[in-house]
Amino acid sequence: MNGNPMSGQETKSTTIANKLEEEILSKKYQAGENLPSQHELADQFNASSRSVREAFKNLEAKGLIKVRQGKKAVVQSNSLDQFVESLSASMMNKHTPDKKLLTDLMQVRTTIEVSATRELSRDPNRMLIVRSLDRACTRMEHLLPSLEGGKDPELLKQFKSTEFDFHAALIKSNDNIILSSIYENLAPQLYSALDRLPETYSEQRKKVNEYRYLVDALENGQTDLAVALTLVNLTNIKDKFETLDL
Repeated sequence: MNGNPMSGQETKSTTIANKLEEEILSKKYQAGENLPSQHELADQFNASSRSVREAFKNLEAKGLIKVRQGKKAVVQSNSLDQFVESLSASMMNKHTPDKKLLTDLMQVRTTIEVSATRELSRDPNRMLIVRSLDRACTRMEHLLPSLEGGKDPELLKQFKSTEFDFHAALIKSNDNIILSSIYENLAPQLYSALDRLPETYSEQRKKVNEYRYLVDALENGQTDLAVALTLVNLTNIKDKFETLDL
């Protein structure tokens, strides 16, 4: 949509849908309000009526509009919550646990976090989130010595919960509403599986050191280092996860 040529019917319908979705989510068009007519939109985007109809189908599938008789489209919702919940439910409507689903979700987490890390390292207003990451990292550092030589179940639970909070803070800094919401809905299922990952004390210590390096890299705006640290961490977790027998 941003600067892409509107050549080809599919590109035009996608461009129209994306623009209207942006305007609906920003409440330029409120729930209950009619969108411009198909003819008006076709003129506005220099597109065919068919392209506009395809865009309407896309928005209707997401629960944002309802196309009434006479081809008028009325805004049904100013959020994607219903669409996200429906998509998440359909993904989870399988026997549990589903390793393919969980593996795909691991990839979603990697995609979101790497993107979020890159953008966060460049954000001049990043320190609020960085401080949140720093607190989680400090908490893991304080818990770490108690895990050596024996694994107190309660302390280990606190450690893993804090680690999940660290990742959640990164994910929430990402501005991809759909991916982040899908991840949030499916995260409990993923975390339940990740709880079963075996880790030695030296692996935990190495991981906490990497989290500390990541916090420092984000604070100092070292984009390449921050992205590399995030990718290495998540790849290591993904590799271990794939060895689990679910």
